[in-house]
Amino acid sequence: MKNGFKKLKFTLALSLFPIKPLLEKIGIYYDLVKIGNDFYREDFYRTETRDCAVILPHCLIHEDCPATFSKVEGILCIGCGLCRCGEIKALSEGKGLRFFITPSVGFTKRLAERKGIKAALGATCDFEIERGFQTTRISLRGVHLNRRRVIPQAVMISKYDCIDNDVDWDLLKEIILSRKD
Repeated sequence: MKNGFKKLKFTLALSLFPIKPLLEKIGIYYDLVKIGNDFYREDFYRTETRDCAVILPHCLIHEDCPATFSKVEGILCIGCGLCRCGEIKALSEGKGLRFFITPSVGFTKRLAERKGIKAALGATCDFEIERGFQTTRISLRGVHLNRRRVIPQAVMISKYDCIDNDVDWDLLKEIILSRKD
């Protein structure tokens, strides 16, 4: 019954998302990311470690970041300490998860396909969720990134600003450390 309720709640949240601003005007609020994370959580943790990745957006790196860019791997974090991405990279790799920093949603979609990613922990902002909802198919089986279905877990970025952004780093670490692999 519990899974049936999660499924109903997630389906309802998805179907009402296009009118969410209207619902908020009349006092009805809900957190699609929280509902989605709850719905997908078990599948995310069940996915084999080698098929999982942590994917962070470029807005979390420091504006003076010395990392280089690879057309295949994205931004190559060197753990310089200017931001906390290096800490998350080390933790991810310590748990056997692949780690990427991407410059755009389009790059992320291509990365998931090229790398065979089946589950991903990522960080995003409201703007990208709004935009992604219009261009990306979301189903009960995952988020469809090009021809690849990915089971998501997401952490919201603190603001919509593409430079020196912030996220709940402790929540990212908690989700990574919760993997039983």
